[in-house]
Amino acid sequence: MRYITLATAGHVDHGKTSLIKALTSIDTDRLPEEKERGMSIDIGFAFLDFDGVRVEIIDIPGHERFIRNAIAGLSSVQGVLLVIDASEGPMPQTEEHIKLMKSFGIDHCLVVLTKIDRCEHLLVEIVREETERLLSKEGIKCFGFYPVSSVQKSGLEELKEGIYSYVRNIKEPDCQAFFRMNIDSAFHVKGYGTVLRGSCVAGTVREGDTLSLEPVGLLGRVRKIQNHGRFVKEGRAGERLALNIPEMEAKLVERGFWLVKKDELGKTNVVLVSAEGLKPGKEYIFFFGMRGVLGLLRHVQEDVYLVRLSQKVVCVRGDRGPVLDTSGRHAGSFTVLDPIPKRISKSFIRNHINLLRDDLISYQMLEAGIKGLKIKDISASLGRAVNPQHVAGVRINDRIYSQGILKEVQEKLTEFLEKQGGMVKLAQLKSKLRLEEDVLSYLLKERKDLKIVEDYLLSEKKSKVEELESFKRLMETVKSQIKEEKELVDFKDLLPIAIKKGYIHSLGEFLYIGDTLFKELVEKLRQIGETFSVQQAKERLGLTRKYLIPLLEYMDRKGLTVREGDVRRFIR
Repeated sequence: MRYITLATAGHVDHGKTSLIKALTSIDTDRLPEEKERGMSIDIGFAFLDFDGVRVEIIDIPGHERFIRNAIAGLSSVQGVLLVIDASEGPMPQTEEHIKLMKSFGIDHCLVVLTKIDRCEHLLVEIVREETERLLSKEGIKCFGFYPVSSVQKSGLEELKEGIYSYVRNIKEPDCQAFFRMNIDSAFHVKGYGTVLRGSCVAGTVREGDTLSLEPVGLLGRVRKIQNHGRFVKEGRAGERLALNIPEMEAKLVERGFWLVKKDELGKTNVVLVSAEGLKPGKEYIFFFGMRGVLGLLRHVQEDVYLVRLSQKVVCVRGDRGPVLDTSGRHAGSFTVLDPIPKRISKSFIRNHINLLRDDLISYQMLEAGIKGLKIKDISASLGRAVNPQHVAGVRINDRIYSQGILKEVQEKLTEFLEKQGGMVKLAQLKSKLRLEEDVLSYLLKERKDLKIVEDYLLSEKKSKVEELESFKRLMETVKSQIKEEKELVDFKDLLPIAIKKGYIHSLGEFLYIGDTLFKELVEKLRQIGETFSVQQAKERLGLTRKYLIPLLEYMDRKGLTVREGDVRRFIR
């Protein structure tokens, strides 16, 4: 089953509520005041079922005084039934609703021309042409015009066919994204407790899920789920849902709050947006779903703005919405570029503005710098689980790092180490470069010329290892005997440096000898004469063959001796 939500938009008294009742037999005017005045004040809800598709319908009020309620209705839909009185044509609220739907990224609609029983066919055609011009001017694609009379029930079957065709052309809301439900009401039901009602705009929810009410952060577990009075085990994007969550007090719930799954999405009071029709330095009301929040606009560059909000909101990359001025008039629209910016320096944003527009993850990695970008923050920004294997960066534990940033830090590490004479305390290095232990470990894996000894980072070539106590102990250990590698295990990090610096020689066969001792043994062999045999060397040095043969072969490799049959001859 596919789920698509449509809104009926249009001017006041153009027959939206009557049309829905004629189509669905559901009266969406539920308030006594609406019944008394014969005019919709708040949003109402109905549905139509087709083969494999449920169309949720939100009836939005057409009067200009109820623009916030119109925004609430349009905030959760994927398409629009634009309702126009065929005897009047497009009116001011018709145009305003078109602008509002565009603010939410809806650039298509199906037009319903109502009350055709009150006017001549020629007038209907004139209104159709006028509406076509309006939609063309606003860049709205029309999926058909359907003249109907809700009173006479004429044109309704054709309209239903048109709606079915229309929704098959609309992309279904994303069920793989993180769950988000836009709350429009909450109330107490005896025997059940609090029920929160709203539209699921993304993801899925199941009985037993733990949800968070944002931005207040209340947690609760879903006991029951309903869709239009029918109990279900799961709710999904595109559906109207009522969730029974007893832990959340109804009086604490406000229209426009979000239900999300625990720890999936973040909240913020600073966002980076692209915006149209707004003036920097002014306060506006920005709508994130149904909820309007006052925000101060700072211009960055071109159409990019930094918005500091008076209250925290939940949003993700690509969220769109309308903007009202402080008097309540529609002023423009915005699209979220970065829902949780970590750097709000205008110069930084300007320098990377193209990356911000085209590749948010790479932009955020630059923002995070050497601290790295948490994988869960990437997912929160995009509103969906991100596979870190598909991210073009370096993963170190639960964070992703920019390859360029790590290269810069590697260069700074080399520069700092050189200034310190090739040896620096780890604590000093980490403080200077602001490195975490896991990042330093990653950097050192790439550097075979660096070693950690005691609490120091050493350059094999440039460090003054002679100053280390462990070096002094190592040299004392190899002072008078050839040692096996297993005897030097406590010096495994220092040993390669001592070898490179010439303080120790590796004889092969996992045997090591100090340079002083090596020179002493060579000198004793020279005292035998220009040539000597293995037996002579053994008697002179007092070594067993286990140590003697590797020593003599090492002397050959060093170019001190050359083997000639059963003897060796010194060549230098």
